[in-house]
Amino acid sequence: MPKGDSPAPFIEADLCDVERVTELVSRSEAVIHMGAIPGPRAGEEQVTFLNNSLSTYNIMMAAAAQQVRRVVFSSSAFAMGWSDNPDAFVPRYLPLDEEHEPMPFETYGLSKQIGECIGAMVARSSETSVISLRFNNVVSPELQAEFPLEAPTPEKPRTLVLWSYSDPRDVAEAHLTALESDICGHEAFLLSQPKSRFLEPTAELIERNFGDRIEIRGSFEGNAGIISTKKAQSMLGLEFRSEWNQAL
Repeated sequence: MPKGDSPAPFIEADLCDVERVTELVSRSEAVIHMGAIPGPRAGEEQVTFLNNSLSTYNIMMAAAAQQVRRVVFSSSAFAMGWSDNPDAFVPRYLPLDEEHEPMPFETYGLSKQIGECIGAMVARSSETSVISLRFNNVVSPELQAEFPLEAPTPEKPRTLVLWSYSDPRDVAEAHLTALESDICGHEAFLLSQPKSRFLEPTAELIERNFGDRIEIRGSFEGNAGIISTKKAQSMLGLEFRSEWNQAL
């Protein structure tokens, strides 16, 4: 059954059904796994945890059993730390990079961390390699036109990972690039745009909102984002758009 204008076939299936997943994966040379309840507020916590964890387990285990070359897993920067309470997530240092341990505060982020652990296990124990992409909140070009947003303050805070954002075009390109890369084993990559959602200098916003509670490693130029994409740039050769404020 076609899905919109897509030239690819569309098959609706329950990814928690191991037999159905095994059948679908058997037709594949590689898999991009994006199926999930997509966010902390998109469903009941238990349902989100069971669906996201089990579906990821089924897909990756089926891929390993059938010697599928590559699984690209849509993880999330929310695994690094997101909470309804903007003051809850205080990372050890900024900018965030892949050396910083995930610190989920809620079930959706936890399900993504568990998905990465499954991917690492599969890559260790089979010929299937797995790339996990931790992209941030995706903002369409139309909504980017509304930037800059009001900068966070101690009186009106914003959860730190939402200072940055992802462009859907870069996220799509990252998945396709990861599919074809020659990386072995399991690797996780943070994806984010080079600039924050705000016009104010990022270093000043960090000091204003967190004082000396966060170690600053390196420097922030202007309104640079708080997520480092150096690993994705180096190993995957990705470049990231920053159009919304290039003219400012």
